[in-house]
Parts: sequence; structure tokens; C-alpha cells
Amino acid sequence: MVKRVWPIDARLRHWHPVVPATRVTATPLAIQCCGVPIALFRNASGGITAIYDRCAHRRMPLSHGVVGPEGVTCAYHGCRFSADGTGYCPTTRSNRFRIPVFETKTLHEVVWVRSPDAANALSHDLAADTGLHPDLAEDDHAFGSVVAKDIAAPLQLVVDNMTELEHTGMVHKQLAFGIGDYDTVETRCQHNDEAVTIFYRGRQRPVAPYLSLFMGLRRGDVYVQTATVSFTPPCASYRISWTAGPGGRLRSFGLRFVNYYTEVDAERTSLFSFFYWKTEGTWLHAMPRLALPFFRRLVSNELDRDKAIIEKVPRSEATLEWFQLSRFDAPLVATRKLMARHYASSGDDLRVTCDVEPAAVGSLRPQ
Repeated sequence: MVKRVWPIDARLRHWHPVVPATRVTATPLAIQCCGVPIALFRNASGGITAIYDRCAHRRMPLSHGVVGPEGVTCAYHGCRFSADGTGYCPTTRSNRFRIPVFETKTLHEVVWVRSPDAANALSHDLAADTGLHPDLAEDDHAFGSVVAKDIAAPLQLVVDNMTELEHTGMVHKQLAFGIGDYDTVETRCQHNDEAVTIFYRGRQRPVAPYLSLFMGLRRGDVYVQTATVSFTPPCASYRISWTAGPGGRLRSFGLRFVNYYTEVDAERTSLFSFFYWKTEGTWLHAMPRLALPFFRRLVSNELDRDKAIIEKVPRSEATLEWFQLSRFDAPLVATRKLMARHYASSGDDLRVTCDVEPAAVGSLRPQ
């Protein structure tokens, strides 16, 4: 028996969204999550298997291999690994291996992964924990769609941008305040040891006539947003509503967004934005099949603007000592402190040892 130590970042004890489910096929797909290489593929029953993307023999990425009834076969020397991580080498029949595997689930056509080894090692209660944000459930807002973006920027810069509203007047074109209204915007930021809550209220910028018609918004309406940012893993839940002027009645249309921020590696982040909408009482409610693709495109375009601006921020000048902050930047300071407390990477902070006796893989026989 040989000890094999595999570095698994302890942040993988949390569920992370990683790819749209449509991308996972019988051909292994290479991804990274928190810097950990993972191979995803559909097994013989159609379920999704996630294994460490390195062969135990010579470290060849298993994502270059081929999936068969037994699992995946390494392209280098033919080592075969089943869905539970056990494997053998046909060139040396006595060699038996085990590599780490990851739990998977599919929600809203997105694949999520986490490491049971990391969760158990940190005394995480797998049985009791769904690990997903409660706002992913429907309430008076129905699920609309999910929009995913790959952003060539570190996780912290993405979270900085997505948890503040000050950039909206310059970067965005549709929903929220215009750049000329910030003097009158009301803003509050509160936080405890677990989360940051951000409140904004101010005049909605003029919207396109077709949006005014379909969403029921009018000139002079007030935009109201509450965002809650949590960090296990990084996730922000936004609730957005409009009123007919200050203190006026609530408009029928409303939005919720649940944004997950998945660190791919030190320089790349995947953003998954799950949006929910309340359309009853608006023209959108009468034509959901036509309205949903249109609205999804609107959300996607706005996130593309976020992506473009985030990727321009200099990495080397993104620490607080470089910044001259305003009243809108309290969320940035609070989220950075809690990110450092709950989610900062400490390198290979959990080392999973996979030992296996030949008898333990007796069901996996060479062909």
C-alpha cells in the first residue's frame, strides 16, 4: 500500500456552481474550482461524475481520457478509474489506486460540486446541510433563468464590483440610478460576523419606452435594492423593487438575483447569476415565453458590462491603501474583511490522503 496525498482546498467543503449542465457529456470536461483540477463526465447511467483530474500513476489529466462502462481510462497508460475514485493499472496488475472524488448536484441546469473529504475533515454536517442559498427557492418571484460569465479577474475584484452600486451610473444602461442622481441616493450598510447587508434607495434612471410598457415602470419611480452578501461560499442575494415616487405604492414588477462567485484559480472567476421575477400585473406576465429570452438577454448584456470593466482593474493596485473611498464604499470594506475571515485561501490547507488496499477494490477487475 502506498500513501498518496492529494491537496484539496478546504473551501471546497462548500457547494460551488461550476458549469452549465449542458456542457457535461460522456467526454471528460476539465474544469478548476478553487484552483483544484476536476474532470466531469456523464457516467453510464447518465449521472454526473466528478473526480480529481490527475491520474495517480503519472499525473496525466484524466480529462484527456475516455469514458467507458467502468469509468474513465487514462490516455497515457490505460489506468482505469471508477466513479468512486478506485482504479488499477492494466500494465501492472497489482497496482491499485484511489483518487479524490467530488459530490455533484444539478440545480437550475447548473452543475455544483463539493468535496466530501473536505467537508468531513472539517466536521461539516453533510446530512443536515443543503449548502445552497435559501433564496434559490421560489417565493412570490418565479425562477427565470441563469446567466453565467467567465471573468478574467481575481475573485475579490469580482465581489468588490458586484456588491456595490456606484459603478452603475457609468457602466450600466438600464435598471438603477443614473450618474446624476447619486447626491440624493439613500444608502446604508450593516454587517455582522457572517454577512453584509446593503440598502439603496433613489430615483430610477429613465428607462427605454418598451421596458416602461412591459414592466410597468414610470418616470419618477424610485428604485429600492437590498443585498445580502455571505461568504460560505461567496454569494450575494439582491431584492429589487420600485415604488411610484418616494413613499408611493409598490409597483407590480420585482426582481431577485442570487449571484454565486466561484474562484476558478487566482486569476479567473466564474459568475453564476440566478434571476427570479415577479410579473403578475404587468404585460410581461401575459407573454412569458416571449419575454423570458428577451429579459435574459438584458441581464446578460448588463453582466457583460460588469465583466468588461472588472477585467480592466489593475491587479497590483487593488488593495485598500490605494483607494480614496466614498460613502458608497462601506460595503467594499466590510465584504473584504469578511472574505478574509471566512473564505481566504490558505493554499493547500487540506491534504486528503487516499490509501487503498487491493482488497478494497476487488469489484474492479482488469478486463
